[in-house]
Amino acid sequence: MNKISTNGVTTTQKLAYALPAFALAVVGIPVYVYIPKFYSDVVGINIAVMGYIMFSVRLFDALTDPAIGYLSDRTRSRYGRRIPYIAAGSIFIAAAMFLLFVPPESTRLIETIWFGVSIYLLFLFWTAVVVPFESLGPEITFDYNERTSLFGLRDGFLIAGTLAAASSPAAVGWLFNLPPDADGERTKFFWIAVIYAPLLIGTCWWCAVSIREKQKDVAVQKTKFG
Repeated sequence: MNKISTNGVTTTQKLAYALPAFALAVVGIPVYVYIPKFYSDVVGINIAVMGYIMFSVRLFDALTDPAIGYLSDRTRSRYGRRIPYIAAGSIFIAAAMFLLFVPPESTRLIETIWFGVSIYLLFLFWTAVVVPFESLGPEITFDYNERTSLFGLRDGFLIAGTLAAASSPAAVGWLFNLPPDADGERTKFFWIAVIYAPLLIGTCWWCAVSIREKQKDVAVQKTKFG
């Protein structure tokens, strides 16, 4: 296992930390732009009801962010404070994303409930991963230059992931030559979920396996700087 060092971070460690940002970007543009259109035009959910659900989930997100941060700061395990959330949470994000992207063909009520439950679960587990993930970065190294390099790589992968996620519906539709009808749209989002679920779990677990927190070093650093 690689361990965190205050004397330098290897390229492998930097990549292991930064790559999850690429996969996590799928929760951005597709969920906010493509999923509402998919559920209104293809699944058939009332757009006003969907708007209320999207608004409420953002309020829910505002509550879960500090709550997850509080829990992560106070978690004690053999793997550290952040790693358990990143590793376990990635599995639940992948499952929630699959549920959201692959809804059943049922009654309007069932489909609306499915959308509400799955998007709440997605945002909950996304927060459970992203908050500890971003908190882990400053604890990998205390060197200013190393941090700049590490965060620059992470944000670069985030931008690349956002661009990939934005183009993925068109790319999947072209790759599988899908028709622009309801069945084609359902197939498109099925394959997006199939592609992103293992990518998300794989990158998060590589991060979890490659990086270990040194609680003693973190505690010393906090004491030193206040």
